[in-house]
Amino acid sequence: MSPSIRILLIALPLLATGCDSLFYVEAETDEVCKTERKLSFPASIPIPGTVSRTMEFPVGDIIGTIPTGSTEAQLRMRLFELTTTDVDLSGVEKASVSLRLEGQSAPMKLLEYKRPANQTATQKLTATGSGVLDLNELIRQENLELTFEASGTLPQRDWNGDLRVCAGLWLKTDVLDLIF
Repeated sequence: MSPSIRILLIALPLLATGCDSLFYVEAETDEVCKTERKLSFPASIPIPGTVSRTMEFPVGDIIGTIPTGSTEAQLRMRLFELTTTDVDLSGVEKASVSLRLEGQSAPMKLLEYKRPANQTATQKLTATGSGVLDLNELIRQENLELTFEASGTLPQRDWNGDLRVCAGLWLKTDVLDLIF
């Protein structure tokens, strides 16, 4: 029996079981970042309060590059930073970045910051995480609307900050979908 017929006979049961393809490609980007500069925040009274800002994260260009077919695609939220040069942010107890999708009643938290117990004066809040979004569910949207929210004892005068949000893209697709 020739070697090619032996390979076919070995592969035939695998193909007949309805398993996923044996040939797939998996890829991941390091980061895609979006920065909103000089966002203005209002002064707060000297008791705990909350401020929030909304920003759009572009996904339309990313989604246009995803192959059709049996592709799995995820946007993995990795980082948010709020940086200011004119106020102290050490009174901020919690901050988060959330996403609300159409039809959802409550936003989904993607990244969260909690003030460390030994926090001294700081002008930067940073949170990392792994909030995962299924891009196949988001395929019809050009932008994601992300909401940054901070609570605690906030600065007592108007202030500005730069908000940076970063995400990575992961995808897995059948090689045959790329070829045909």
